Amino acid sequence: AHTAAGCPERPIEVAFPNRMSPTFKVRDFGDALSDEEIQDVYAFYGESTKRNTNDQIGMLGIGSKSAFAYGDNFVIHSYIDGKKHIYNAFIDPSQVGQITKLGVEETEEENGVEIVVPVKGDDHDEFREKAETLFKWYKVRPTIKGAKEFSYTDNDVLFNGDDGDWEWTDGKTDGYYGSGGECIAVMGNIGYPVSWYSLNNSDRGLQKLANRNLILRFDIGDLEISASREKLQYTDYTRKAINDRLTKVESELADKVSETFNDCETLFDAKCLYGSVFDYGNGLYQLRDIISKKLVWNGKQITDANFDVWPTSEYRDAMKIHHYKKGARGGRYRGEEAHYIN
Repeated sequence: AHTAAGCPERPIEVAFPNRMSPTFKVRDFGDALSDEEIQDVYAFYGESTKRNTNDQIGMLGIGSKSAFAYGDNFVIHSYIDGKKHIYNAFIDPSQVGQITKLGVEETEEENGVEIVVPVKGDDHDEFREKAETLFKWYKVRPTIKGAKEFSYTDNDVLFNGDDGDWEWTDGKTDGYYGSGGECIAVMGNIGYPVSWYSLNNSDRGLQKLANRNLILRFDIGDLEISASREKLQYTDYTRKAINDRLTKVESELADKVSETFNDCETLFDAKCLYGSVFDYGNGLYQLRDIISKKLVWNGKQITDANFDVWPTSEYRDAMKIHHYKKGARGGRYRGEEAHYIN
């Protein structure tokens, strides 16, 4: 609704149920719905005002009726030019959905639509918990009322795609350090975990890439989803879109990591940076074999974080290494010949 009204950066308002007000409310400030539009949109499953656009979330024609998945009735407020039009949506005794207009009141509220859903007392906390998980992926997160403002701890973004269509994060706020888990495909403000085995892709390198550190961002319509909007449909169309994006990420991520080595003044600096970037606790650790192919400093490929002076090393005549340490029982430091610096 905000996209259609030209204010896509304005947040919607979501009020959560509590003892004083046991209702769940969603309020937008877009174009309100007329009597005819209310009847058309809410009276028919599959009817949507967004059928012919990919710029707006929706189009399946069930989101507007989703409150019926929870209870038998809910209220719709349509604010139009100083008038508050009140409607009741309910399931009649024959299990058919109906819409009844209850009346019109004077109001100073801005134009827009508000949905009001009665909530059982035992479900108040669950509404908040589900919403906090859902809103994590919203580009413009809602304004929260009736509850504490949600506190989001977002992962730090380490690298971005050239077109803003992917992000590589540190993954630390997911309770796991390093790679693992599923990458997320975000479309229409919904984050969908990507099932690698549903992609029918045998590329082991891309499989390592598709972990929880990676967020893929798609325009509405780029992926096919289930009618519930809760999971992806792995059609050929969806698989191709995700596999193509992973291939693009592999190339761009390697280039971006490689660029960080341009600021190294010495080979020693480059080796230290390699050790930091591909540390075991870093999400890039499992990708080192893919990315390191492009890591070059001063014409030399960087493949590890070591200097070694074994007899076969190119540095054997350039340096000798001694490691000074105390014995097991303490005492003086003693120097021992070593063969590498990590």
